Amino acid sequence: MPDPESAHGTNPASAVAAGLRVVSVAVDARGGVDVADLRAKAKAHASDLAGLMVTYPSTRGVFEESVREMCAIVHDAGGQVYLDGANMNAMVGLCRPGDFGADICHLNLHKTFAIPHGGGGPGMGPICAAGHLAEFLPTHPLAAPAGGRAIGPVAAAPYGSASVLTISYAYIAMLGAAGLRRATRVAILNANYMAQRLKDHYPLLFTGAGGRVAHELVIDCRAFEASAG
Repeated sequence: MPDPESAHGTNPASAVAAGLRVVSVAVDARGGVDVADLRAKAKAHASDLAGLMVTYPSTRGVFEESVREMCAIVHDAGGQVYLDGANMNAMVGLCRPGDFGADICHLNLHKTFAIPHGGGGPGMGPICAAGHLAEFLPTHPLAAPAGGRAIGPVAAAPYGSASVLTISYAYIAMLGAAGLRRATRVAILNANYMAQRLKDHYPLLFTGAGGRVAHELVIDCRAFEASAG
């Protein structure tokens, strides 16, 4: 399974836990996936390529401008695409992961829908799958069966934590569609405002082709560490 160097560490870890062999895909100077390297490795491993796990926006704080091309490359090699939707606070109301060509993605409630993140907090949310994968989704005695080839339960509660879901539901209900879209735009605006204010003092490691970031940014503090040493 190809996995970009910019991916969150849990992506290759979960692939290994599932019994897959991970092939690392290089990233370019801007922090995005090196599409040429992905194409070469997809071709080299076409006989046993299971899929690609890609984070959008990437954990380096940039939108992957070639995400549709990446999905097409993997599909042409017979694989599936798992999109890590952990950063939906840069997408809600503006774009849909399904339109990128991904076959499955998870939508974290933390960071996006008012659930705190970190300190062992709940990394949870719905997992969205394309129609052709429906028959493989987990079943549960309290939920309707997904299909004839589905596996059994993977969690005690089929719909997650009721207390956690209540917070996200209230957040979504109070904001409404327009409010959610505005929250996304403000998140991107705030990140770029911070990037502009900090760039003369801290080197920004990654930006998109237009010199902008997504919902977050990475600053380089190594020079300060060296001077302190």
